[in-house]
Parts: sequence; C-alpha cells; structure tokens
Amino acid sequence: MSDTITRTIDAIADRSNSVTNECDYRNSEGILICGMCNQPKETRKKFPLGSGTYKYFPIKCLCDEQAEEEEAIRQKRDEIKRFIEDGIPDIRYRGYNFEQDDNRNPKASELCRKYIKHWSDMKESHYGILFYGDTGGGKSFYACCIANALVQSGFRVLVIRLSDLVKNRNNKLIQDIDLTRYELIVLDDVGVENATQTAYNIIDDIYKNNIPLLVTTNLSPSELKVPDTLDKQRIYDRILQMCCITQKIDVSISRLEIAKERSRKALNILNQ
Repeated sequence: MSDTITRTIDAIADRSNSVTNECDYRNSEGILICGMCNQPKETRKKFPLGSGTYKYFPIKCLCDEQAEEEEAIRQKRDEIKRFIEDGIPDIRYRGYNFEQDDNRNPKASELCRKYIKHWSDMKESHYGILFYGDTGGGKSFYACCIANALVQSGFRVLVIRLSDLVKNRNNKLIQDIDLTRYELIVLDDVGVENATQTAYNIIDDIYKNNIPLLVTTNLSPSELKVPDTLDKQRIYDRILQMCCITQKIDVSISRLEIAKERSRKALNILNQ
C-alpha cells in the first residue's frame, strides 16, 4: 500500500473523529457503542486486509442519524419561513391554501391542483394562468393556493400587486426587487395600476427571464385584447403570452356571503 493511501486510511481511522458522550462505552472488541441507542459508533477492519492490524472507523449510530434528520427538517422549515417572509409579505396572501378550498368552484380547484402536480413541466415551459372574473369570486385565493403550495415544497415565489412593484421600482430610496430570484410570480389585481413604461418593463422582465406568471384580474381575456390605450396594449399582450391558461372564477366564494356569515355569528354572540 502506498504511503499516501496509508496516511489517508490513518486519517479516516483516527479515533478522535468518533463523537463520544458520557454514556457511551466500548464492547469487548473495543468498538465504541452509543449509550443511548446501543448501536455501534465505530466499525473495525484489518489493514492490510486480512492480515494487518485492526483500524477503527467512525460511523453514525441511530441517534446520529435521527439528529441529522431533525436538523435537516429544521433547516428546511427555516428556509420555507424565509421564503414566505421574502416572497409573500402580505399576511392575507399567506393564509390561502388548499385546505380551505370547499370546492365551490370545482373547475378552478382541479386546475390549480393539476398545475401543482405538473409543476416541473409548467416551470420548464413557463406556462402561466390568468384568473379572471368579478370582484369577490376568489381569484386571489386560487392563485395563492398554488403559490403557498409551491413555497411549502421549497420553491421561491413572489406574490404582489403589479402596482406595488411599480412603486418599488420607482422608489430610488429602496432596493429594487430582483425578480430573477423567483421561480413563480403572482401578480394580483392587474388592471388597477397606471399603464406606465415602468409597468411594462416589469412585465417584460418576467417574460424575458421565462418566469411562470399567475395573474388575477377583473378584466376578461377579450377585454385584455382590446385595451383603451397603447400602453395597456403592450402590457396586456405580454401577459396573455405568458398566461396561456385562462380560468374564469365565478362569484361563488363571495365576500358578501362571508360578510353575512360573520354578521350572523357576531349577532349570535351578542344575543346570548
């Protein structure tokens, strides 16, 4: 065996590499045993093989493996928390998820779940969805269900209004949001912002960087195709190119119904 190989083996077999605790002990063969799970923390082999002296190599016991798994889970949880705080600053958006979906709009529910199921293909081809319909239908709810599901799976997502992105980019006192950091962008309530060059530049940046886009708007696809200004036409043309899937959201999960239910519950409490 060459000197280099010998030195490498000796370095690996250095018993100081074995992590020990007060309750650990050694068995009759001199192998270090974990005092908690009673599993080996070392293994031994003869070098040169078959006729040489025993060398001891550190290995993971069940406690070590469990600790590593718990640390990996903690790191993943912390990462998801950072992704949420960074990409979904509006707390209202964070609360929308599939667990709240009562399937009042089954077509929309099915589309969203299929989008998540086939996310790798949607991402690769940068296919987006346009959710449209009257106010109170649940457009933001469905778009955020997708966003939150992807964040929980470890993907970077940005959920924001286009008007807020425009304000951010025009504000020279704060750092512009780097859109290329995100794997999906959700633009909520498109159509209420002023059609400016900045708004177009933002949409064009998303388009050029092949970032999948979800859009919610009160405007129908036909209305988006015939805007009343040239600036809007440039913006909406880009959106329609990216949001090749369209889904109408009927007013089934209406704010009026929710308000009535809240009013009923409040009155029940007051009348007790």
